[in-house]
Amino acid sequence: MLLLFGSDFKSYDTFDLADGALSLEGIDIGETHVSLVRIIAVGAAVAMMVALSLLVYRTQLGKAMRATAYDREAAAMMGIDVDRVIVSAFVIGSALAGAGGVLVGLAFGQINSFMGFNYGLKAFTAAVIGGIGSIPGAMLGGFLLGTVEAVTVTYATDWIGIPVGLSNLVIFSLLIVFMLVRPQGILGRPDIKKV
Repeated sequence: MLLLFGSDFKSYDTFDLADGALSLEGIDIGETHVSLVRIIAVGAAVAMMVALSLLVYRTQLGKAMRATAYDREAAAMMGIDVDRVIVSAFVIGSALAGAGGVLVGLAFGQINSFMGFNYGLKAFTAAVIGGIGSIPGAMLGGFLLGTVEAVTVTYATDWIGIPVGLSNLVIFSLLIVFMLVRPQGILGRPDIKKV
């Protein structure tokens, strides 16, 4: 995509959609205005999380995915087409990443070829904090991480003098704390090791 479109930031003109209603309308919480486009982005993210949870925990494909993740050889011996399951997981993951990119473009109005890097790092951090293997845990970790980042950027910059660019330092410090104190995450289960 970098070779096709270049490295310049591209405008994702959300304001022209619905004659600016997505950006101008919304709800007010205290002194904070939350635009309709951000409400739609959060709602779509929650809907995708619910759909993914239903797929993983309520369908045959989801059962095959969990079996393959747990023990690939045993799953193959039980008749599961492991290669098809892996391809399906990559297709689903790529589709969700694409949908996430569209939501980020809608919310922030700009896209570029490198936009996924920082979000990928933060998604990994959110998954570790929420609990690897737990879909609701990853979502909860994402909300916690977003809240910590917003508080850091908003208040710590004014009160403590932390530059905005160092907000990632706070996020990754939180990751280190979780890995030391609770490595399984908020909703994750600790591995039981038999001796």
